[in-house]
Amino acid sequence: MGAENWAGERDGLTGLMLREGLIDWLEWRMAKSSRNNTHPSVILITIDGLDALEERFGRMMRTTVLQEVAERLATFVRQDDVVARIGDGFAVGLGNVREPETENLLQLSRRMQAIFDEPISEGPTRTYVTISLGVSADSHVKNLTPGNLVAAAQRASELAALSGSGSIRVYSEGLASTAGHNRDMARELSNALETGEIYAWFQPQVTTDGGKITGFEALARWETTERGLVSPASFLPDIEKAGLSQRLAEVMLKQALLAINAWDAAGFDVPTVSVNFSNDDLRNPRLPDYVRWELDRHNLSPDRLIIEVLESVVAESSEDVISRTLTSLSQIGCRIDLDDFGTGFTSLMNIHRFNVTRIKLDRTLVRHVDKEEHPLKMVSALLSFADKLNIDVLAEGVETNEEVATLVKLGCEVLQGYVAARPMPLGDTLNWLEDHAVPTNPQPPVIRIAHGA
Repeated sequence: MGAENWAGERDGLTGLMLREGLIDWLEWRMAKSSRNNTHPSVILITIDGLDALEERFGRMMRTTVLQEVAERLATFVRQDDVVARIGDGFAVGLGNVREPETENLLQLSRRMQAIFDEPISEGPTRTYVTISLGVSADSHVKNLTPGNLVAAAQRASELAALSGSGSIRVYSEGLASTAGHNRDMARELSNALETGEIYAWFQPQVTTDGGKITGFEALARWETTERGLVSPASFLPDIEKAGLSQRLAEVMLKQALLAINAWDAAGFDVPTVSVNFSNDDLRNPRLPDYVRWELDRHNLSPDRLIIEVLESVVAESSEDVISRTLTSLSQIGCRIDLDDFGTGFTSLMNIHRFNVTRIKLDRTLVRHVDKEEHPLKMVSALLSFADKLNIDVLAEGVETNEEVATLVKLGCEVLQGYVAARPMPLGDTLNWLEDHAVPTNPQPPVIRIAHGA
């Protein structure tokens, strides 16, 4: 029995059944499944960044997105399945999923995500949406009831939302405690971002021959009252799991652009600042508009901003939305750096497709370049490769003067690493620049930035 034949209260916006109707339908399906050995399941759908979408484009866009998502889901499901509206999300009730249930549900979930590859239009405005999915099957739930099956999908959906845009999570016993731990961590990290505990430090990038400053990279640091500085390797993965990558990128971008304003006001010649963007950030088709808006707000030209992307993102991504986002950022005038180069397997086509303008040689390639033949040959080959493609090169993690001397001989012109300086708060960069550069045309007073975004 399809949704159109099922009685009950309906959602006023989409015309879909509500949670109570879905539970009634599941009760009917479960009674039927006990007779013919079928397997009912539930997929709960969350629209990623729906509140941010409304904040940027208005209430009408939110309404249009909800209606369009409902229509696409209704078109996608089989005749015997149903779609329901639950809160600001949706649920799909599946009457029968063949074994192996988990594998087939994952395949179905990925196909469901693919129906949102095309943009949604509201008047002249077009936007892309992604969905996160929580999945539950009757075999996954110990005390199987219609309500428990829906609740299990909701718990999986909560964990998917914490794991970042476009995530899929399948319910299993014990997932609730994991989700609870992740929720606690997500709240702590979200509070740290809003109160300024997580803020930007900056590491200089300089020429190998002469040490002239070419820019700074903005790096996230978390400073707590109880624990002091928390290792980035410790909290950055939790940022991603908590679905806070986009908020972190916003904080870092704002502080990086404010830093350029500070350096300019002090009369220091700092051409660029680099900001890291994650896979999830680049899946957001609204990112180029947001970056352009922030640049305009800080009265800076786009060529002052470098977008850093991990090589693993480019190497593993076949997503057109990421390619479109990077192309748009490049067309704005921002440069694209390929970070940690040499740790993945990036094709020449991807370097072209993602508009890469500079590669950053990973520390694993640079270490002992002055002592061992293998890294020497690797760096030499990559420099030759970049030269033929007219791509700039920066060596990361340079720690000794001997490594610097070898890089100069090989023709690498820019470095970043402890040999120049460790990452430092903004106030310390002003002192560092005072010692390493001669200000020209200073414009007092020097702007000093608080830790908050």
